[in-house]
Parts: sequence; structure tokens; C-alpha cells
Amino acid sequence: MAQHLKDKSAVVTGGGSGGIGKAVAFYLAHEGAKIVVNDIGRDANGAFIADKTVDEIKQAGGIAVANYDSVTTMQGGENIIKTATRNFSKIDILVNCAANNIVVPINEITEQQWDATMNVHVKGHFSCTRAAVIEMMKQKSGRIINFSSRAAFSGRPPAPGAGASSGKPLPGTGGPGALVSYSTAKAAILGFTISLSGGLKQHGITINCILPSAITKLFPGGKPKSTLPASLWLEPDYIAPVVAYLATDQAKDITGQFIYASGGDLCIYALPLEFKGESNIFIRKMGKWTIDELAEIFPSILGSS
Repeated sequence: MAQHLKDKSAVVTGGGSGGIGKAVAFYLAHEGAKIVVNDIGRDANGAFIADKTVDEIKQAGGIAVANYDSVTTMQGGENIIKTATRNFSKIDILVNCAANNIVVPINEITEQQWDATMNVHVKGHFSCTRAAVIEMMKQKSGRIINFSSRAAFSGRPPAPGAGASSGKPLPGTGGPGALVSYSTAKAAILGFTISLSGGLKQHGITINCILPSAITKLFPGGKPKSTLPASLWLEPDYIAPVVAYLATDQAKDITGQFIYASGGDLCIYALPLEFKGESNIFIRKMGKWTIDELAEIFPSILGSS
């Protein structure tokens, strides 16, 4: 069986825990990539969980090293990427999978809780991507795979059991906007992805974004409500092949895409705010609208009574 990522060097942030990150790290290693498993987490005995994942990859015949830096600082991001260049001489693939989730309604969330979410998701993507791009531009090639969520554009409450990265439910899950910090951060990652796609393409670097659905420690609840058909499988392992494909040379022309992945299901989302005549309502008035005119036209546009 051919290894599609043979001799590639990959970084997977948040790759130590038993969720999507770990599944991705294992699959990339199975396809021949040399892996940096980044995770700050520790087990009950105080040992870094990244070490356990690295050991398991090695036992399966793969090549991996651990990194324990936090994605929430610029120095941490640099150190994570340097772990790849120091051990494997280059960085071909960056998978930004590190995450947390603080479920607190807008009227209760603190500044510290808000910042904790933004730092892991938004700054985490930025710190690692910036450091990786500097190296990838030198070699004129690279693959960056980000992780967002359908929660970026959903006002739905979290699924039962949704909690922090520990898997424990947090208090305050029933108030308004309980996912406000998580949803905002995930929306920012979509903007981050599309804003970089055009500029990086000329350097041979692709950047895409996965919007997954899987049961993990971060989201241990049941199947989320969605307009998409219910997924038949919610194990994280089903997400990994999609990430691996986007990391291959075959996917060199795919960039700036938002891709839903769950079980065997895929959906390529149209870019937000991109006008397509067949799927958008467009109305023009020759002049300035009045409030009364807008009050008359908006209910029909939105399909309300």
C-alpha cells in the first residue's frame, strides 16, 4: 500500500488527547508523515499525554516526537514549528487542531473565560500558522488545515453534555448565547482561512478549513441538530482521511475551502457572503429605501408572515 505522505513533516496541535487531533496524528503517520504531536495536557499522574501518543505511533511503526508548548503565545507557536524543523529539517503540513470550549452564557461569561477561548482558537491558529508560513515560503510549498465548526454560524445551544476540554459539563449551559465565545472564535478561523488563501497560493501553500462533527472529550454529547442528514458514524477517525487528503500533493490546487466532514459525509460549503444568483435574493431600488418600505419587503425576503 502506497504511503501518500511519505517523507513529509507534519505538526498536529492538540494531538495528544483521544479526539480528532490524535486520530489525525495517527493517520498522517500511517501515511508516512513524520509527526510532531503537540499537546499541553497531562494525565492523572502528571505525565504529558503527547508522550503517550508518540509512543503509540512509534509502536505502530511511525515516526513522531512530542512538543508541550502552548499555542496561545507567539513563542509557543514558534517552538512548535521549530520542533519539526529541528527534528525533520522542514515543515510540510500544519494541522491546527488544539481547542477548548467554555460553555457560559453572555450574561455570565468573564473576561478571563472569553480570552481563554480566543487565545486557544484564534491566537493558536495565528501563532502556529505564522511560524509555519515563514518556513513554508522558503521551500515554496506547504499544507495548512484549520479547524472551525458549524457553531460559527449557529445560534443553537450546545448538545447535552458539552463542556470543557476535560469533558466535564460546565455550569451556566442554559443561558443566552452559551456558546458565544466558542462560536465567535470558530467564525474568526473561517475568516482567517479565507483571508490567507489567495496570498499563500502564489507560494505553493494551501490553507483549508474542516468543520467536523464527531463525539470527542470536548463534545461528548449526542448527535447535534443540523440541516444536514444525521451522520451514521461520529468517531474522530472518520475525520482523519479528509485532513490527510488535503495534506497530499494531489490536493495542491484546493485552497480556501470550508469542508464539513463527519463519518462518511462531506459537504463543501459555499463561501459566506459570496453572491450566487440561484441561491440568494437580490433586490434593487433606484434610490434610498425608507423604513416603511423595508418593513414591507423584509418579511417576504425572509419568508416570514
